[in-house]
Amino acid sequence: MTGPDWIDEVAWPVEGPPWLAMGLARIQERDWLLPDDRRAAELAQRADLLDQRHDEVFAALAGTGAASAEVLALVLAWEGDHAPQHAAAPVDPARHPLEAAGRRVQEDLVVMAPRGGSYHLDAAVLCFPSHWRLLDKLGGSALEIHGPVPRYEDELADKVDRFLDRMRPGVIVARRNWSVHGDDELHAPVPPADPRPVVVDEVPDRLWLRSERQTLRRLPESGAVLFTIRVQQAPFAAVADRPAAAVRLADRLDAQPGDLTAMNGLAPHRDAVVTWLRRAAETGAGGAGSSS
Repeated sequence: MTGPDWIDEVAWPVEGPPWLAMGLARIQERDWLLPDDRRAAELAQRADLLDQRHDEVFAALAGTGAASAEVLALVLAWEGDHAPQHAAAPVDPARHPLEAAGRRVQEDLVVMAPRGGSYHLDAAVLCFPSHWRLLDKLGGSALEIHGPVPRYEDELADKVDRFLDRMRPGVIVARRNWSVHGDDELHAPVPPADPRPVVVDEVPDRLWLRSERQTLRRLPESGAVLFTIRVQQAPFAAVADRPAAAVRLADRLDAQPGDLTAMNGLAPHRDAVVTWLRRAAETGAGGAGSSS
């Protein structure tokens, strides 16, 4: 199994505290969205969720119409410039503009609107959440929506707020986070209640490395910040094809506090995963217990 290139983009620093970092890098407009060979299947799943479970995956508070229209215009302009094969798809004028945008891209779209001295999650198309629900976060400030993240208030909250205040139109930045899930279901709002710990030989095929490639950009007319979330996943077997990444992740798990390991979804699996990662880095997939 060949590991996808995005695995090499995930940062696993071992220095801390602080253990949390924004990890932002400026990107070009052409790299803002990432359509790929999974686009048709993922757009079909997004359409099904928006049709069948609309109020769970879409919300827009009053006052977000202008920002939502800006998002749709940005998506259409990007398609015209960088993915013309997708640009001809019609837009249903009866749909909310943010929903119309969310039906065209593999990314989830979150509008953070400025009010009351901070930025609030006031509108979103969130079809592929990683263990959180839109309605639980709707209207919350950046600090409030990150409440469950260990150490966020102490290590990152002020930096995030300052960055959002200072963002300039025309600048796009990107970052990646990571977590571990027990399957490859993209729509994953609820964490498993009590997952059975894996043994070492189960790691490559039972656990999935999940990464959110997130971008931020200011909407020039409304002043809101658009936050995109593109979920990409690979079975742990694929990590064996990236030995440097396997070492970095094992070192990070050895170094970071347990509350962060729990947040990443690895608390019951940590020891088995570290053992497998170090073995994978030394021997490759063939000797890492993978049946793939």
